[in-house]
Amino acid sequence: MVDFLKLAKRKTLLSELVYYVLNIGLVVVLFVLSQTIQVPVLAIALVLISKWRVLAVRPRYWWTNIQANMVDVIVGVSIASLMYVPQITMFFQVILSVLYALWLLVLKPQSKRRAMQMQAFVSVALGVTALYVVSYEWPVTLVVLCMAIIGYSAARHFLYTYDEEQIVLLSGLWALLFAELGWLAYYWTFAYAPFSFIKIPQITLIVLLVSFMGDRMYRSWAKHGQIVIGEVILPVVFSVLVIGVMVTFFNSVTI
Repeated sequence: MVDFLKLAKRKTLLSELVYYVLNIGLVVVLFVLSQTIQVPVLAIALVLISKWRVLAVRPRYWWTNIQANMVDVIVGVSIASLMYVPQITMFFQVILSVLYALWLLVLKPQSKRRAMQMQAFVSVALGVTALYVVSYEWPVTLVVLCMAIIGYSAARHFLYTYDEEQIVLLSGLWALLFAELGWLAYYWTFAYAPFSFIKIPQITLIVLLVSFMGDRMYRSWAKHGQIVIGEVILPVVFSVLVIGVMVTFFNSVTI
């Protein structure tokens, strides 16, 4: 029995080592590709191939696995896309690489409620930012579809942490909201430039604030069976005011 436990522990340590090596290797390869190849197609393909385990099950489980891993896919594809932003510096590419490594090794493996909710918010922030940075020549239909996928995936990931019976319906409604906001942003896109090589789309900040309001409202409903005004009034007022100020006074920089 003792020998069996030692063998199991040794295998666990070995599997963890392999996991770390493979993920760090993926990040290193993505960085090298960003320095040697001018288009992100290969980097994005590598990210998608790295998720091969999603399909390493019976076909009837593919759709379930794909939905469960969409947040991870969105983060990976977004990081790979942002590494190819025109005029990006190597320093910022290194930062993106470190952030992706932290995602793969620290945040992604966690399954507690707060960690999974944070994963959903990170996917929204990176996904929407990358989408509007690279989609300036895309047709509106494709942009709206991508926004819907981001919204659906993030909502499903968030709701999965609760015993929600209407997870598909609520995720679909959130996808519709994201799609509508995405359609508006396609024709009314503004961005802020904290750095010369990258701009933060205004729509990213708006959907994060809307998601923050949704988070607070759903938490209140899940806890009490109804939305308690006293618990959500401050987050809602804060978010609405910030969105109002951005839309009214900070629309001078465009993508």
